[in-house]
Amino acid sequence: AAVVNNNTDSAQTVDVTLEGSGILFEGQTVQQVDIPAGGRTRVEWRVTVQDVENVDLTFSAVTADGAYGDASKPPLGQGDDSLLPVYRYEAPETTGTGGILRDEGTRTESIILPERLNVTQGNLTINVEPSLAATSLAALDVLRGYRIESIEGVVSRFLPNIMTFRAFNDLGITSQRDLRAELNRQVQFAIQRLYAEQKVDGGWGWFVQDESNALVTAYALIGLVEAQATGFAVDQSVISRAVQFIEGQYVQTGLNTEDWRLNRQAFLLYAVARAGQPNVARTTTLFEERGRLDIYARALLTLTFHLIDPNETSRTDTLISSIFANAITSANGVHWEEDEPDYFNWNTNTRTTSMVLQALVEVQPQSELIPNIVRWLLVARSTEVWETSQETAWAVMALTDYMAISGDVNPNYSFEVDFNGNDLLNVDASPENATVMRRLMVDVSDMLRDQANALVFNRTAGSGVLYYTAYLNAYLPVPEIEPLDRGIIIERQYTLLDDETHTPINEAQVGQLVQVRLSIIAPNDLHYVTIEDPIPAGTDAVNPNLATSQQIGTRPELNPEDPLSQGWGWWWFSNIQFEDERV
Repeated sequence: AAVVNNNTDSAQTVDVTLEGSGILFEGQTVQQVDIPAGGRTRVEWRVTVQDVENVDLTFSAVTADGAYGDASKPPLGQGDDSLLPVYRYEAPETTGTGGILRDEGTRTESIILPERLNVTQGNLTINVEPSLAATSLAALDVLRGYRIESIEGVVSRFLPNIMTFRAFNDLGITSQRDLRAELNRQVQFAIQRLYAEQKVDGGWGWFVQDESNALVTAYALIGLVEAQATGFAVDQSVISRAVQFIEGQYVQTGLNTEDWRLNRQAFLLYAVARAGQPNVARTTTLFEERGRLDIYARALLTLTFHLIDPNETSRTDTLISSIFANAITSANGVHWEEDEPDYFNWNTNTRTTSMVLQALVEVQPQSELIPNIVRWLLVARSTEVWETSQETAWAVMALTDYMAISGDVNPNYSFEVDFNGNDLLNVDASPENATVMRRLMVDVSDMLRDQANALVFNRTAGSGVLYYTAYLNAYLPVPEIEPLDRGIIIERQYTLLDDETHTPINEAQVGQLVQVRLSIIAPNDLHYVTIEDPIPAGTDAVNPNLATSQQIGTRPELNPEDPLSQGWGWWWFSNIQFEDERV
């Protein structure tokens, strides 16, 4: 739709045209309308959106006599071309597999399509990587686009970049000049952001308006220390103030100390040790409570003792032995699973596995488990990245550390990929192209539906390792699937803003104001939660915090002085972001 304004002092007959790519018109592209002097008219076209990522639209209006004319792109479009992104009313389903070929040989993966598949959308995405350097770079690209602007998000974007950049320098990889320039810009921005948001007590909160948090502060400290070690200028007083804040956050360990607090203590002690100011006494005391620590906390404690004295191995050997006792071996490799999730400390099983890998690479680099841990982490990805920013950041850092000791950047072999008997790729892997990830895509419309599809990887003899993953990205129509409950129940209700009866609606007219109410039910405790609510097509979300002429909508209400005055309300969201397609 377009609104045409007649800013002249006489009535006008106007030809209004819509030109576009990515759409199919159901009628004429040109419509003629009469607009009174000083008036305006809305013009609409019925179109079908094709299977595209964006549509490119241009609206133009010319009077019948040619005296006046104008043209416009969508004012809310994205990029220089003002493209409109296409969001599908379908639920994505992704299923993946992967593997490693260390020696000459062939590997076949069979892919079967789901029965209720929309064959006009979806694809099989195949990633083939001749070294872990390619894996790291692909994940860094995704982290750069991470959209949650918390301090955790800021650090998760630049910390893995620093570690990868340092490893590339150590290994003599000089082909990534763009990475150096991007890293310098990104790290400088992140450091200034951390400077600006450090509080008077030396800590950082989740967001600038939040009080200092020990976990966030320790993570920010690790980021600053690694930036400094890579050669970036970091104000030492900022580091010292952060260490001082953390020193005031330790707990007295004992029988009455909650396990999650012991786990956090391990993270804090690791952070200050990375800053060159280890607390030996508290680290030793925590070692006595190692039986109550989660696996990831034991891995961090191992790294801390190694930082204190790399030649003293009695405690690190004990910790690693206890970690090995919990290893899980499967067809995809070796990984670890905690007895219970530690939501207070951002942890997941993938993050645990990454931290164990990092500890082994640092303390026992000859461990035979390391290659199988690497394989499991690669398969655990969803395309280029893992499920959370924490998983991706720690996985990239661990894999980069392994790459540095293994020399996994000098492949010398050939490999090929074929699908259902058709050649897709033939490559001679070498040090010159070791950082290049090859991505192949096969549309679901080109896949067999009545039998298994054969994806075959073949490599020749030679040094190096071939890594591959394959993900079937399918789309299932939303009306055909059932709502899914995985720990949070969400109900959305739309009502007209001026309707005192709050009668739910499923349609609205142009110009009406709609109140959106989300009812969030969490049967169990949740600690770090992001709720994303898609905005209905054709509407715009109004931020109630802006000084607009109409204050629309409300934030969740909470009295900070008496948070339980109206019930269980401590789940207050500390940050609300309004974006083009979601809140």
